[in-house]
Amino acid sequence: MAAAKVLITADIHPYLQQRFQMFGFEVDVVPEIPRDELLKLIPAYTILIVTTYTLVDKEVINNAPQLKLVGRVGSGMENIDLVYCREKNIICLNSPEGNANAVGEHCLAMLLNLLNNICKADAELKKGIFLREAYRGEELDGKKVGIIGYGHTGSAFSKKLRGFDVEVMVYDKYIVPEVAHINVVSLETIQQQCDVISFHVPYNEETHYYGDISFFASCIKKPIIINTSRGAVLQTTALLAALESRQIGGLCIDVFEDEPINKGRIHALEIYQRLMALDNVVATPHVAGWTVQSKYKLVKVLMDKIEEALVLS
Repeated sequence: MAAAKVLITADIHPYLQQRFQMFGFEVDVVPEIPRDELLKLIPAYTILIVTTYTLVDKEVINNAPQLKLVGRVGSGMENIDLVYCREKNIICLNSPEGNANAVGEHCLAMLLNLLNNICKADAELKKGIFLREAYRGEELDGKKVGIIGYGHTGSAFSKKLRGFDVEVMVYDKYIVPEVAHINVVSLETIQQQCDVISFHVPYNEETHYYGDISFFASCIKKPIIINTSRGAVLQTTALLAALESRQIGGLCIDVFEDEPINKGRIHALEIYQRLMALDNVVATPHVAGWTVQSKYKLVKVLMDKIEEALVLS
């Protein structure tokens, strides 16, 4: 009898492949597989492992009669049709625990960078320009930080803030305050009182353009906005307008509606270039959860869940 087959569609830590092989699976690794090739190959596979950029929709699922499990290396599941998978009795698992610490650290790093003008000062100094007063920083201590979404990454960011004299406020409609033992407040309170607002929500219909013109207009203290969740959680054009009009005081951003930003599916590259050109923006290319340690932890967590779900041990 032929071994069950696993298809891995991303360049991930080899630990996952090795664990599958230990259990007797035949494993094929095809990073960044084109959709037409995926549709052609998927009928032979029992398990499919994906990251952000492989779409697992009805067409893929209908072409996969042997498929028993879809594993998402990471957190967001918006690229997988979860409802249809349930109808087909296909197990869907992810591993948000694997890079939560990395995201928490990255949020803090970007925030401190922006407050202390580190990128700007570094760039100037490397040109031989020695400025001090122009790059006088601002301390984090004493500020109010609002966290929208208190799952794995939101709670990780909150943990990283414990060493600072800040007041952390949390808005998460799915948390019971009495159980959470954290300072859970209304969204309006965060908008009215916080100096920093960080988004840590999954992307879905409910959170699409969560940060829009109305949201930014309701932010009283012109806060610094942090987004390490998904690009479309913030409406890019509204974000740009709020920054240019100084409705918000700054931006730390790691995710975009178009990835890469020259893809042009949602916005022209010029929109992102205007955003990046602003002196109160710190940006990174979707790497908040992208550390040496998280590359291993993401697959370790996922494989442990797969092993339990399929009773492999």
